[in-house]
This record gives sequence, structure tokens and C-alpha cells, in this order.
Amino acid sequence: MSTIDDKLKALLDAPEPSLDFNNRTAEHSINKHSAQYKNEKPAPTEFFRCYDPSGRGELESIKRRGQIELPIKGIATRFLCLGSDDFLKQVQHDIGKITMIRPAMFETSNGRVGIWPVKEAVEYANGNKNAWNASAETICQTSLTKWVRMVSNNENGYYDGYMADQRKVDLYLEQGRPFFKEDYDTVLTKAYQGFILTEANYESDPHVADFVGDRIQQDVRNEKGQKIN
Repeated sequence: MSTIDDKLKALLDAPEPSLDFNNRTAEHSINKHSAQYKNEKPAPTEFFRCYDPSGRGELESIKRRGQIELPIKGIATRFLCLGSDDFLKQVQHDIGKITMIRPAMFETSNGRVGIWPVKEAVEYANGNKNAWNASAETICQTSLTKWVRMVSNNENGYYDGYMADQRKVDLYLEQGRPFFKEDYDTVLTKAYQGFILTEANYESDPHVADFVGDRIQQDVRNEKGQKIN
């Protein structure tokens, strides 16, 4: 049963950013061990499955979201950003960078559950994509229907993916894995420890205000002498 309130549930159901959104163009103490779930990729030693909202093995069924990092007590902390393209552009302008991700809920063969922020493989002007992100998307899509393991190939700059052998698959099936006992929205909220920014709370969030500070007033002009700010 979900433990999140109706207001946050409505926000989590908000539309994802448009496909052409260009993600390139007071202190709070964190207990590192307080979160039941974490927002990080599975370990290279773990076979895992990702939750498939569509039931058809479609990566696109995991909604795209924005993600930023802000320092809290010296710890780089991930914030999930939910809202319209205009809101995400404002966050990008204020913070300096926002990354488009697909927050994939995974469960490992030993029962560990978490959220894997799978970065979107943006196509560059030359038609190429970041190999780390592209290979992560491929592995994530495979994990929607099969047990996989992911290992960093640091020499060549991408992730290698491995599928579990049939013996392991049969064992996990016999055990009823993956269980996915808690619903996606609950795991997502817990994995981000409630650090979720929306159009409603962005301006009043103390971590955002502390990081952004007061903007320096400038008179900026281009090479033609025209004021551009």
C-alpha cells in the first residue's frame, strides 16, 4: 500500500518533459543510513530486474524526469525535479545544470531495492550519443524482461551487460523474484529522501535558496553594444 499523500501522488503522475527539452543548453543534515532505498545504479556484482510499468519491455514507459545535485552539509545530494518545461528551464538557469533521467526501480537477486537514475542518451549534433548513457539505456531496457548484471568498461567508456544463465533464472522464478513489494512512487520518494522539487515548493526550498544566493546585478552587452540581460 502506498505511504505517500495524495498531493505528492498527483505530482508524481505529472507529465514528463517534452522530448525536445535540451538539458545541455538554510542547511539540512543528512543521515547517510536513514534511507531505506538509494538512488544509485546496481552494483556490478548484482543480477537485477527493473520494474516495467508497461508490461511490454518498453523503456519509454519509465517517465523522463529532471535531476540536479545540490550540496547539503558538504554532501552532493540528488534532487528530483517534477514540472513543466518552463519550470525545468528555470531550474537549469538557476542551478547551472539539469540532467534528464529515467528513474528505474530495480530489485536485485538478493532482494535489494532502489532507484537507478538512468541518464538519457542525448543525440549530439554529429548524430552520436554518449556511450555510457546509451549502453545504460540498452541494459535497463533488457532488465525490464530479463535478469541482468552491469559492469563498467572503463577502458572503452561504456557499460557491459550480462544476462543470468538459465539455472539462475529458474531459481529466481521458483523463489517468485522479483517481488517489488512496495509501489514505484513510494520507492521513488524514499530513494530521494523526499528531496523532490516542484513548481509549488521550488522558490521556498531552503536548499535551493542557499545554493542560488542573490544574483549579481550586471549591465551585460554584446559586441554590438546591445543590452542582453
